[in-house]
Amino acid sequence: MTRKLAIFLVLFVFTMAAATSFAQAKIDPTLPESPLPHRRVLLLFPGYETIQDPVTPVATLRTRQKFEMAYRKTFDPSFLIESAMFAGYDQLASYGPQYGPGAGPFAERFGYNAANLASTFLFTDALLPTAFHQDPRYFRKGSGSFASRIWWALRSEAVAYKDQGGEMPNYANMLGFGMSTALSNAYSPDSSITFPKTMERYGVKVGVSFGLNIMREFGGSNAAEHQ
Repeated sequence: MTRKLAIFLVLFVFTMAAATSFAQAKIDPTLPESPLPHRRVLLLFPGYETIQDPVTPVATLRTRQKFEMAYRKTFDPSFLIESAMFAGYDQLASYGPQYGPGAGPFAERFGYNAANLASTFLFTDALLPTAFHQDPRYFRKGSGSFASRIWWALRSEAVAYKDQGGEMPNYANMLGFGMSTALSNAYSPDSSITFPKTMERYGVKVGVSFGLNIMREFGGSNAAEHQ
């Protein structure tokens, strides 16, 4: 079931990217640089990449800020919690790299997921957005029906915005998830390195990202400020 869902999400992302329209985001390149917002979604996840107000124009995200965002997410206290959560799920569900049961394999899963998250942040928030002049932030819809906002969260996996505001395929996610998944094969057991399993892990990343978009969409307006 997980594999079928993963394949569906991958196909959906590429189909939506191919059908990208050309709307304009509320990005104003003439505005002065604005610092990254220090807030959290659901009191845990960093909210650096969430644009709360869908109406007020925001400044273009500078290259330095894209790398700052990846750095801050990687060295945020929640990073260790996320890594442990994913490792715990992998162990309980026997999902992902097959390290086996016990404390030792859990530590290996923790290391695997920490490296996986760090490389994903680097590719999707910094390197690829810089290369493709893409804004890696999530722009909330903020209003409308529940279904339309869920659709917006899913659509955002495939459609992103240029640094200047026009729509473009979400290369940072589509390629970044693939690159981090391929890199993870370098530190996975040989038994876990197959094309179907690699594509399944890619699809799961799309699904997790979609879930985070939903939290940003519906929890964004209540995000807590932090230092």
